[in-house]
This record gives sequence, structure tokens and C-alpha cells, in this order.
Amino acid sequence: MTYTQLVLVAIGITIALDLLALRTRVLFSKRYWIFFGIMSVFFFLVNGILTALPVVSYSSHVIIGLRLYTIPIEDAGYMFSLVTATIVIYERLSRTALRKLDHDT
Repeated sequence: MTYTQLVLVAIGITIALDLLALRTRVLFSKRYWIFFGIMSVFFFLVNGILTALPVVSYSSHVIIGLRLYTIPIEDAGYMFSLVTATIVIYERLSRTALRKLDHDT
């Protein structure tokens, strides 16, 4: 499986996790997209340095070749999946803990 395929699967799983499995609907939150925009600035800054030096390099056989500066487009999907899944799980656990707290009082 290529990096592109893995990233596409990760994106699909992340969206399903948010909308179907945990039903947090984080992707519909304005707060999430503001945070994601801020995260993206730092992600592309650091990733741009790492791929430009090149500390990190990618085989042309595992990516589609479309780049944002020196960063493969797949890395944006990877960042989306990593950050979003973390937020979705955190939101679900927070809501569960708050419900339990309200129930116990």
C-alpha cells in the first residue's frame, strides 16, 4: 500500500470516527476549523523545513507527486487525520466524563 492510499484510508476512518462512531461532530465546529488553521501554519512551517533540507524524503513511487512547496500533499491529509482523530477522541472522553460528573452529583 502506498503512502497516498494509507492517508486516504486514515482520512476516511477519521471522518467516520467523528460522524458515525463517536458522533462528536467536531468537523462541523467553527472552533475546530480555527484551531486546524492555526495548526496548519505550524505544521507546514516545520514540515517545509524538514522536507526542504531534506531531513525527510519521499519515494516518488509512494506519493502522487503533488507538493505544497516541498511538502507532499499527502502530508496535509496525514496531519488532518492525526490532529482530528485526537480531538474527536478527546471530545468524546470529555463529554463522557462531564455526563458522569453530572450524574454523580
